[in-house]
Parts: sequence; structure tokens; C-alpha cells
Amino acid sequence: MVTRMHGDLEKLVKAGKIPADFATRLDKFSPAKYVMHPEWGVGKVEAWSLAKQLVKINFEQKPHFVMGLKLAYNQLTAVPEGHFLIACFDDADGCRAKAEGKDTILEFIAYVLEHNLSLREGVDEVLEMEPEDLEKFLSGRVIPEENWKSWWEKARTAMKEDPRFRLPTKKGETIRTREAASAADALLMDYTEATSLESCVRILDQSHLEALKGEYTIAAKLVKAMEDDIERNRTEPQHVLELIIIRDDILEATTEGKEDKQAELDAALTAEGVSTLTTLADKLQTITSEDLVTYIGELTVSRQNKVYEALPAAYPESWMAYTTNIFLFGGAKATVPAADFIIAKGGKEQLFEDLINGISRQNLQPEVLIWICRERNGEAKELVDKTKMALGAAIITAIEKDSADGGPNKALRLRNLLMDDKELAPDLVTGINELEARPFAKSLYDSSVLPDLDRNLLLANMMKIHPSLQEVVLARVQVKEKQSLYVSLRSYAARKAEYEDIINVRIPKNKHDLEITRAEGDLRENGGYQDAKATRQVLMRRSEELSRLLSQAEPTDFSGATCETTGMGTRVTFESAKGQEVVYTILGAWDSIPEQGVIPYTSKLGARLIGHKVGDSVRLPIEIGGAQVKMTVTAIDPAPKELIFPDAEA
Repeated sequence: MVTRMHGDLEKLVKAGKIPADFATRLDKFSPAKYVMHPEWGVGKVEAWSLAKQLVKINFEQKPHFVMGLKLAYNQLTAVPEGHFLIACFDDADGCRAKAEGKDTILEFIAYVLEHNLSLREGVDEVLEMEPEDLEKFLSGRVIPEENWKSWWEKARTAMKEDPRFRLPTKKGETIRTREAASAADALLMDYTEATSLESCVRILDQSHLEALKGEYTIAAKLVKAMEDDIERNRTEPQHVLELIIIRDDILEATTEGKEDKQAELDAALTAEGVSTLTTLADKLQTITSEDLVTYIGELTVSRQNKVYEALPAAYPESWMAYTTNIFLFGGAKATVPAADFIIAKGGKEQLFEDLINGISRQNLQPEVLIWICRERNGEAKELVDKTKMALGAAIITAIEKDSADGGPNKALRLRNLLMDDKELAPDLVTGINELEARPFAKSLYDSSVLPDLDRNLLLANMMKIHPSLQEVVLARVQVKEKQSLYVSLRSYAARKAEYEDIINVRIPKNKHDLEITRAEGDLRENGGYQDAKATRQVLMRRSEELSRLLSQAEPTDFSGATCETTGMGTRVTFESAKGQEVVYTILGAWDSIPEQGVIPYTSKLGARLIGHKVGDSVRLPIEIGGAQVKMTVTAIDPAPKELIFPDAEA
């Protein structure tokens, strides 16, 4: 709509005193126009004096304020005619009544969304709004700040139940209005407009599938769109599996499991050209277990269970091995449901054979060991009773390996379980004699990754079962106190850098995060505060551990290493009678790169490799954790410098 320029400016333009384009810009600050100040809020221009270059503005936070026209021109933003902020300014009480009215709340929100005109000069468009934008403009202006959370919950519920509104499915998305005849129609519109399968799944998860009840045509169109995505997509296999599961839920919701309604839906599907549907078993046949383990933990437990239930149909001869691979390597969120499925299907005996093998080789993942420990009096009782002598050592090995690989990541939960479950360590030495319990006590006492206080508490609990284990501690104390950990310059620099980062960067940042989230109130249900608090515990424990390890460590460049015999700082080549060759590099206590054959001298394998000459024979695994083969030392060379020195010095 074209509006006339203020009369004062028209006179100046006609007199040639100011250019027309400048007058047009200045007109936005003329009397009866609306402006926005970053601190004082919306204001209405009450009067001005071009001669004195002054303007009087009635701001929300600074009523009837007089300021220089030049300052106003530089600091204020013009609010275009028709913007919802003008209505909120002119009729605050009326807007508040509409916003709080049960029958008018959606009318008010729709008005705001449809009248959020751009405040940028020269941009004539309606801008979409995120929930945070609504809070920014309405909280304290229309809705009292102390009532915002409750009002927003009421508004969100109302919008969710009205097909005219589309709520965001993730942070960063906007609230939209749409022309939808029903909730079913709205669901179909949202799905077809989605740009990725991840978005499709979020939309379906946040919708009420009951809205499709009896909506055969719309349900058929939706199923057709989903089936097309299931068939075509090759890059989001996780979401393809979810779509298949949700599609089956849609079919059930539409027909309510009734045959007559199923016939109507089938007719609608046929009309859409859908003759067959891809099943979970069909899709799983195209996915290896190695690929599935990388993302199955991201599925909800109920959806994981549906995947497991489809595996026997997809792999009749090998479903057990497939599921076991998921159990062993699928991560924390997949371990329990995979184990439950295997056991329910009668596969416990085979599963336990694999676990016994993994415990003896000490190569089980931390999450698998957690499951065994938690089920030691339940499903895994038989397994634990058979492996108590080795299980404790396997737990310590997993924790130490994780620390050697760069810090408490995968094994952090395992270490916390060992410390928090006061009965775990005693249970692992109950039912075996003192001599059988000694290896676990020794490995626990010799471990460099557990703080002294934690280690002593664990040993004290074990002594309640076998008091004579105190002799193990007393016999090793003096030796322990004199021990140093020899580490490469490279690994020492990495641990020192990690320690300094925790002390100087991460702990101060965490302290700031705690202060910010604590200010949000309601600490019991404040997820950000709880996360920051848990992070602080991890950082403090890790800093204490690193401080102790650094004080105990003796960094070295292994320059004194001799190649006459195998030892720290040497690279050893072995060869079997069949010509198989394996190379191990023996370095410091913190140097562990299994895929490159780099092992610490403190490891069991490292200790076995030390002290041999060319021509000596040793039984070794071709791969770490694999079967042992008789090997002969064929060469002893200095360890590569890039494995010893920091990057800048190598």
C-alpha cells in the first residue's frame, strides 16, 4: 500500500532543500510512525521538529522520550505498517486477552506468524518464526515473563492439535501455518515436503497416527510416498528401517486391524499403484551386520526389537551370528535388547561360548562386560560362575586399553560401574579360592588407570571375602612406590596437553556452564545443569588421574635401546614356518596402536616380546587377540622416530 510522505517533508522536497530519496527514508520516523529500539522496545513517534532536529517518541520502556533526529535515524529501526508489533503496542490488553483466551489463542498466534514483516529496509516479506522468536517478541510484551513457560506449553498443545499449524521437529526449524483440511491431510503435506528421511521420521514420530483412522485415500498416498523412499534411498539405511516400521504402524492405525477396513485400504493402495510392500526382512537382506552395528543403537528399543524379530526371516541360517555381532559391537544402547532377543530365541549357550572365548582373550568391548556384570546374578550367572578367574582381569584390561587409547571414553561407564557397584569386585572373587583370586587382585593393584583411593577401596572390599589378599598389597607396595612408567616423548606430550586442556580450558568452561544452567532454576529437571554436573565429575576424575600418571611417568626417546635384543624402543619382525610375517613395535606404557602393531612394554604381549634375539622362537598371535602361532625373530630394528617424538620434533 502506498502512503503519502509527511507534509513537512513534502514542503522541504518541493523547496529543494532535501533530496526526495532522503526524505523517503526520514519519513519512516515521522509522527504516527512506529520504530524499534534495541533496549527500549517498540515506540510510536508523537511529534518532531525538523528545524531543531528533535523527535519525541513514546517507547515501551521509555515513555515520551525526546532524542536527536540524527541519533534516532542511526539507532532506530522502522516498524513497517501491518507488523504484529504495532497491534501489540496499540492494544496490549486486547492482544493479551486473545493470547490467553482458550478460543482465541490460535487466532492470535496465526496473526503473529502472518504479520511478522521484515524489519530490514527495502525487504517486503513475512519472515518465518522459530519458538525462540515468539518468546523474544511476546514474553514481557504480551505474556508476563513469569507466565511464559506455562503459556507456551498451552500454545504448543493447541497448535499440535490443529492441522493449520506445523510445529518444528527439531531446533532451528520454524512454526508454519498451512491450508490443511484435516490432521491426516496435514501429515501427508508435511511428509511430502520433507527434504530428508531423517525429517520424514521426525514428522511421523511427532504426529498422531490415529488421525489416519478411516482415511484410506490419504493413508494410501502416504504409504506410496514412503514405499518410494524405502525403495530409492541408499544413503540413510537407519531411517529406511524406521520408515518400514512406522509404515506398518500406519497400516494398523488406518484399519484398526479389521478385515473390512483392510479391504478398503487395499483398494486405495491398488489405486495408488502399490501392489507389494518392502518388509524389514527384505531390507535387512541388503545390510551386513558390520554396517548395522554402526547405527542400530540409534533406534529405540522397541524398533530394535522389531529388527531382531525380522532377522530369522532375513537370514534363516545365520541370524544367530548376525545378532551376536550386534551384541558384541553395537554399543551401549544395542547390547541389552540384542542379548534379550538371543536368549529368548534359545541362543544362550552359543552366546556364552563366544563370551567365554572373548573373556579368555580379554578382547570384549566395555559395554559387553557391563552387561555381564549387571546380569551376574541373572541371565549371565552361569557365565560368570565359569569365568570368575578371568573376568576381573578382562575388566581391568578393557579399562587400561581405553586409557591407553587416549582417555576415558568407551570404558568410562565400565570403570564407574566397578566403583559404584560396591558388591561387584567382592562377587568376582566369591566362590573361588584365595590363590585363584590373587591374579585379579594383582592386576587391580598394579593398574595405573585407577586413582589410588578407588583402587584401595576395591581391594578393601575384596579382602572381606579373602582377608589374605592383604599380603598381595603389602608385598607389592614397596616395589610399586619405586616404579616409574617409561613413556615415549610423543605420548607424554599428548597426556600433558590433555591435562593442561582440562585444567585451563575445559574445567573453567564447565564452571561457566554450571553457573549459566544453575541460573535457569529447577535443578532436578534441568537437563543442562545435570549434564554439566556429570561432565564436571568426569573432568575432575580425569584430571586427578592424569596428574598422578604424569608425576609417575618418565618420558624417554629410547636412545639407549640396543638392537641386539628385543626391548623398549625396538621394532621386531617375526616370521612363521608358513611365511606369515608380523611386526611389533615395543614402546612406552602409554603407546598402544594395535592396528599398527604398536604395543606398550607393560602389556602382557609386550612383556613376552622383551629379551629375545634374532633366531629365537616365540608363540605369538598373527593379529592381536587372535590365535597364537610359533614365530621366529628375523629382525630387530630401532622404533620409527615418528612413533617416539611429538609431531613437531619427529
